Amino acid sequence: MAKKHHPRLPLVKQINFFWNCIMLMGIAWYGFSVPVVIALKIEVPTWFHELDYLLTVLFLVDILIMFRTPFMRENELVVDPVQIRQHYLKNRFFLDLVATIPWDMFLMLLLSQDSPYVNLIQLLRLIRMLRFPGIVANLRSKTGNALVDAIYLETNQKIQIFMLLFWVLVVLNAIACGWIVLNETPNKDPISIYIQAFYWLIVTVATVGYGDITPQTDLARIYAVLVMMVGIAMYGYIIGTVSTTIANANAQKQRRQEKFSALADFMQRYEIPLSTQNDIFSFYDHFLRDRMTMAAEILQELPQELRREIDKYVNLFMLRSVPFFQHASHECLMDMVNCLTTTICTPKEVIIRAGDKGNEMYFLFHGEVEVLDAQGHSLVRLRSGSFFGEIALLRQVERVATVRAMTFCDLYVLSRTEFTRVMESYPDFAAQLDAVVRERYPSLH
Repeated sequence: MAKKHHPRLPLVKQINFFWNCIMLMGIAWYGFSVPVVIALKIEVPTWFHELDYLLTVLFLVDILIMFRTPFMRENELVVDPVQIRQHYLKNRFFLDLVATIPWDMFLMLLLSQDSPYVNLIQLLRLIRMLRFPGIVANLRSKTGNALVDAIYLETNQKIQIFMLLFWVLVVLNAIACGWIVLNETPNKDPISIYIQAFYWLIVTVATVGYGDITPQTDLARIYAVLVMMVGIAMYGYIIGTVSTTIANANAQKQRRQEKFSALADFMQRYEIPLSTQNDIFSFYDHFLRDRMTMAAEILQELPQELRREIDKYVNLFMLRSVPFFQHASHECLMDMVNCLTTTICTPKEVIIRAGDKGNEMYFLFHGEVEVLDAQGHSLVRLRSGSFFGEIALLRQVERVATVRAMTFCDLYVLSRTEFTRVMESYPDFAAQLDAVVRERYPSLH
């Protein structure tokens, strides 16, 4: 099954993430500032209006950007300008336009500054919150594929917690401001009034109910009852969501503990020697901590053709990390990925010994190794993502250093025999590679 390759979305890849972060901050500004200004009847400074003008311009620019942003349709990237415009006009354009037009500014021009409706008109700024779902959809667009992006968003615990926290704070801020409107307060500092209202809100929502702040009118009492009902539902939802998120995050840890418990019972029952127990526990500690283990188990459920496709791209990821292969064609690398084999090394195991003839290079997928000179002195430690022994692919020379595993290590191995066979099919790249070796390692000639 061939994998489809799409050109990267130009705007999404380069500026879309940061641009939509700015849009998100602008929406959050309206969600928090508008209720506070209305409730406390604050005399807004000049910069407040200037920021409003700036955000209006940015939202208009965002609409223009959306008219030029490619989209995915049936797993195909649509880049035709006419289709992009038609798609945007049929879907989000009207909602974005309504949320961008400064309705409050237009109405303020028709009313005097002394009108009692001035504060209520400012509520129209909250219409810009309608753009929130579209901005989030753009932020999650990492791959350009709607299904893949939706799965990433659904499984990303940080995004889930951020979204939950955002909406909870917006709702709590609005409720606190509603309490300020419905309850007469003595002349106090606006900050003090807001803190008192937020204090009442948290006490009520959390069902603590100290009773030191109580509603004074029937309307305020009805409002308080509604807040209590909302608080019960919100409190249960937040606790449930956070608990589920934490449980999902600890699923791997729980799996590891269950495995160790079963192993410990088995060892004690059959009186396995302590040294053997240590080796077994060390191996399973590495095996169960490696997140790729769970991924491998999941991938086993896939059809064989899809598993082979995934293996190719995992191996391709390794090869692209080697500077020698940076200029190799995609076809050449795809031929080499079929030559990679895997192996696991135990702690203190010697992978390469100085003085031996080299016939393989290694990719360290997981773990840590130590490089020693011919006298056994430590030179450097390599961790996941590193590679070593690459000269063996290019020249059959003796190893100049010893490489020893410090932990359990997952290695990909590329042999010189297989590499030479592939190079015979790509003589141009082989000649280019030989020139690079002559330049970098003149002592080998």
